[in-house]
Amino acid sequence: MKKKKHIDPYKNVSSIYSHLMDFVDYKWWAKYIYSITVNHLTKSPSVLELGAGNCKLAGYLSKHYKDYIASDISLSMLSGSNNKITKVCCDMTEIPFKKNFDLIFSAFDSINYLTSKTKLKSLFNAVNTHLTDNGVFTFDAALINNSLKHQKTALTSGYYNGIEYYRTSKYYPFSGIHKNIFRINHSEKTIVETHKQKIFEFETYFEIAEKCNLYVADCFKAFTFQKAKPTSDRVQFIMKRIT
Repeated sequence: MKKKKHIDPYKNVSSIYSHLMDFVDYKWWAKYIYSITVNHLTKSPSVLELGAGNCKLAGYLSKHYKDYIASDISLSMLSGSNNKITKVCCDMTEIPFKKNFDLIFSAFDSINYLTSKTKLKSLFNAVNTHLTDNGVFTFDAALINNSLKHQKTALTSGYYNGIEYYRTSKYYPFSGIHKNIFRINHSEKTIVETHKQKIFEFETYFEIAEKCNLYVADCFKAFTFQKAKPTSDRVQFIMKRIT
């Protein structure tokens, strides 16, 4: 059988990622995730983070949850991250572990990088397989209004560590695809890296979860405890297994 070629979607953007995200309060975000999950979990839960990126969020959350694995499909992102955390490079739709977890979560709208319902279903099935009976799965997802708002700041640029970059953001309503196109000028060479995200309808997450033996225990407007709506910019799902 031919070995599947590993694709690193952040191979080039990883060099400027910390600069792009310097506005993020990782400590506050970690507290939010902890606050919405802690009451659902045992005292010493096992935790798997999907799409952990540079592991800055993991650096804070792992202080609360000691049995912690950070995973990401991008080896470039993980390689430049906190070395004190256990890290595994893998596709979130193909969770490779033989153990189950009390908490599986993803942040930074990583879920939107799954660009089809088939891939989203693969993730939910993998999560269902690797959750303990009383385990929790939580993630945030960007919705349509979030993409429409980003059209107002479609072009951004910057300079970091000798690297000049330009980012163009474009949402295609018909297909539901949101593209972020990076043009990176580095060492007299220009590299273009395109990131595609799928903006699913709000109801899609509920429908596919049910097909994968999961149910939505709670759904908040992201970063709040207010009930989410289809018109929210970003939403935070809390799912559990149907037992």
